[in-house]
Parts: sequence; C-alpha cells; structure tokens
Amino acid sequence: MRSTLGALTSRGRAFLAAGATVVLGGMFLGLDLLVRIGALALALPLLAVIAVAHSRSTVGASREVSPARVPAGTDVDVSLDLSGRGRGTSGTLLLEDRLPDALGGDRRFAVDTVGARWQCPARYRLVPRRRGFYSLGPLSVRVGDPFGFLSVRKTFHTTTPLVVTPTIHPLGRLWAGGVGTEQGEHRVRLGSNGRPDDASVREYRIGDDLRRIHWRTTARTGELMVRREEEGRHADVTVYLDTRRHVHRPGSDGSFEWAVSAAASVVAHFAGNGWDVRLITDTTDSHDSARDELGLILDDLAAVRMSARRGSDLVPADVMASRGTVVAIVGGADPDSLEHVNRCSLGAGRRLALVLDGDGWLRGAHGGSGTAADLASSARAQGWAATAVGGGDTVGEAWHALAAQSTKDAVR
Repeated sequence: MRSTLGALTSRGRAFLAAGATVVLGGMFLGLDLLVRIGALALALPLLAVIAVAHSRSTVGASREVSPARVPAGTDVDVSLDLSGRGRGTSGTLLLEDRLPDALGGDRRFAVDTVGARWQCPARYRLVPRRRGFYSLGPLSVRVGDPFGFLSVRKTFHTTTPLVVTPTIHPLGRLWAGGVGTEQGEHRVRLGSNGRPDDASVREYRIGDDLRRIHWRTTARTGELMVRREEEGRHADVTVYLDTRRHVHRPGSDGSFEWAVSAAASVVAHFAGNGWDVRLITDTTDSHDSARDELGLILDDLAAVRMSARRGSDLVPADVMASRGTVVAIVGGADPDSLEHVNRCSLGAGRRLALVLDGDGWLRGAHGGSGTAADLASSARAQGWAATAVGGGDTVGEAWHALAAQSTKDAVR
C-alpha cells in the first residue's frame, strides 16, 4: 500500500490536497456540504490506490528485432508483444523502451487494453546511423487507473542485442586482370574446408553463352551446366585495414569511418561472389571466413576502433602471406605503411591499395593529394594498383578508380 501511494500522479496528489483543504474549510465554517465534497475528493484517489494495490494482475512482454544484424542506415523493425491477465489490467498502458542515444533515444507510446485477458502487439522502426553493438531495452510499462490518479511502473529487465555493421556500398561486378571477369568466370565454389574446388563447370546463369554449355555434365545432373575458365589463381582475398589513430581523421565523417565502411564493402563484395575472405588489422589476428561466415567479419568491423600504435611493422609477414588478392586500405600520412604491406604480400597474385588523404580529408577534395598521392604513385611503381582517396570521394567512386587503374595495368 505504501509503495502504491508513492505512485500517485500529480492529479492524484492535487485531489488529495484539495479534498483535505475543502474538508478543513467546511469544518471550520460549519458547512456540511463542503465537508462531503472534500471527503469525495479525498476518497477518489484513495479508492484508486486500494483498487490497484489489491488487484491480482500480471503483465508480460517480449521483443523481437528484425534483422538482428543490419548495415548502418538500414531500417530495423522492432516488435513488442504485450499480454496481461487478472483484475486491474484493463485500460491504457504507457510504454517506454529504453534505447541508446545513437538509436534515437527512448521510444514512448500508449496501447489500450480491454478485458481480464488481453494481448496487444506494438511496433516501431529504427534507422541506426552509427555502427556498433547495441542493447534494446529494458522495457517499462506504466499501469494507471481510468481517472489518472495513479501510475504504477513495471520494468522488464531483459534486453535484445542489435549489431549495426558499417555501411556496405555496392561495388558493381568483379573486373578482369586477375580479380575476376565481367561475366563472373572467376567465381568459385567453396568446399567444406572453405577452399575453392577444382571444378571445371558451374551452373548456367542467365546471360551465359549457350555455346559454352557442357552437355555431358548437363545430361548427368539434369541441370544446365557451363564450362568455367580457370585462371590458375586462388580465389581468396586478404583485406588489410590500417586502424592507427595518427593516420586518420576521427569523427562520423572522418577518414577512419570511411575506411571501415570501405573494408566492409570490399569484404561483402568478394564474399558475395564466392571468394574466401580474410580481414587483418594492425591490432588483431587474421579472420578467415567463407561466405556463410561473412557476418563474423562484419561483427569485427562493427566493433573496430582506432589504435594507438605508431610503428610501421603493422602485421607479421606470415599473416599477410597470400597467393590470391590483397586489398590494403591505408592512411597516406605514414609513407612506410604501404612499404611494410608490400614486403609482406610479395607472393600475392594481385595487390590493390586505397590510400586515404587523412591530412586533407575535411577539405572534401576528390582524388587525394600531397603525401597520399605520392604514396599511391610509389605503390604503383612497385606493382600495385593504387589510387589516392580524398574526403569528397565515395567508396564506390574510389573502387571504380581502382578498377580502372587495375585494368590499365593489366593491358600494359
């Protein structure tokens, strides 16, 4: 009863104060009518307190988030399933779902319930703008009487996780020159151990040349199969992300967030085309992943932070060893950074580099300049396909510039 009395709203307290004042005034003036009116004003909130305190009711709630892992800037649907039974559960429920400020802050809404047993769904939508790991909840429910004299708060302590990965930009098709072809000829299957098999045929896809149909395999499998042109390279990609603080510009529009989004886009791009992908940073070990484990790499990128390291020996040489493709996303402020990656990836079949102009990032220029442009030029002289990136370049534009550079090198 004492805790319920403490849940009186400002309206309930005002009725109590007014009722007590009118009762005392009526007794002082000797007016029975005023005493009766004051007693009624006192009785209403007290009756609400007694009714809620002795009600036998339960309220349950569950939350579902769809999807549970989502790129930044994508809609997330949150569904709440509320149910109640017993006396005192009918009326209007005020809900408050606690959310981090990065998700827009708390959500408040009301639902109407009718009857001794009820079930009420509630839905709302989120658009997370920043990557990271978040918890939705806890949910609080306020139950009151029909007159608004009382508001009892019930909190459900369960929370629901939400993983917001970096924004993934479409990068188009794979290009020729050892990184794939426009028709997707270098796309491979992954065996149970995550490595490409040596199959010489694949399933027919719309747009394939009918002259390349492999009729013997088609007759055996009952499905159209076409010949695959193997290029003799391992279909694996190593993505290196430079996370050192002193080579990046921080902030939501800084070069570091751009680099993380670019790494996620490259990983999703190659994994979606059937390649075996590995992510390396200067503070973490390598993460091998097949297509069905792409979410593990994206989770790492959702949580990655800038490091305090300043040395040029970023990763052990054996970690970077690859006979496939190496994609390096580095800051142009350290001329030695790409040199170390170059020494560790001499055996790679194709080496690609995005060099970020961190010093001039806020100017919004295209193409990068200064140290970043010089570093990209030096990388090209050592056999890399490299392009400098400025603050005005999108991930898609930088990747297309890199594709043009790689194609030009292949022609040479």
